[in-house]
Amino acid sequence: MKSDFLISHKEGFTLIEVMITMVVLSIGLVALAGIQISAIKGNAFSRRMTTAVSVAEQTIEQIKNSPYDNVQSQSTTQVTAANMNFNSQVNVTNTTPTNGKRVEVTVSWSDSGKSHDVRLSTIISPP
Repeated sequence: MKSDFLISHKEGFTLIEVMITMVVLSIGLVALAGIQISAIKGNAFSRRMTTAVSVAEQTIEQIKNSPYDNVQSQSTTQVTAANMNFNSQVNVTNTTPTNGKRVEVTVSWSDSGKSHDVRLSTIISPP
């Protein structure tokens, strides 16, 4: 006995299905590339920020280890650390109630046309 049903067997993908898949895949890859670029830029900025904080901390430590009478403001100097260039400036002001000195270190740099800075401060008491 013959079956009255005609069964159609399709195998494989049509050209339209392949093209739609390629478009969806391409959009996903472009989005991933954008996220990757953003992550790389964020890591570079974090590296610069960490290095700038380190430069400021080292400058404060050098000032704290110098004699109290030698603690004074310093003009802007260029500092190279981790193959990056920074500008460091030290401002010293007298504090009123304790007769100490407030030391503020500002480390600045320029990145992609934007200016950034890190400021650390401490108070040094007279001996």
